[in-house]
Amino acid sequence: MSNFTVNGVYSYTSANIYSYLGRVPVNSRALERAFDDFDITPTGSTDDLKKLNSAMYEEYSKQVQEQIDNQNNQKVIPWASLCAQIGIQATGDYDKDYAAFNNAINLLSQSAIDGQAMTYFAGLKTEASHAFGLSNKPSQPDAPISYQAYQAQFMR
Repeated sequence: MSNFTVNGVYSYTSANIYSYLGRVPVNSRALERAFDDFDITPTGSTDDLKKLNSAMYEEYSKQVQEQIDNQNNQKVIPWASLCAQIGIQATGDYDKDYAAFNNAINLLSQSAIDGQAMTYFAGLKTEASHAFGLSNKPSQPDAPISYQAYQAQFMR
């Protein structure tokens, strides 16, 4: 078991660091830098390590939420214009939008009384088979980095 000295005064054991942070820094300077990065004043108490872990987790959570928000805001909805043609606001949820489109187009098709309207709705159904095709069905977004990977950048 080794000790890590911060600011030349405060000492933390590698066992305590590991139990609170889940990893041990490369050297005392890395631990000192982590305290500085999160504006935590070391006192030599294990509460310092709790505060550091909490601050790191809070920062990590903010970054993950920003990544998720950015992914959600940047998504392109290939069927949005198709839905708009029949008065549906596309949500980006493939299954929900596909069901709403099919319900609306079926209702509109039933109420069509002339050949031109029937042809128009048939054209929209054909277009929907392309817009809602499997190639446009979104996959699950990539998961953000793990907390351990995030934490590791402060413990180098």
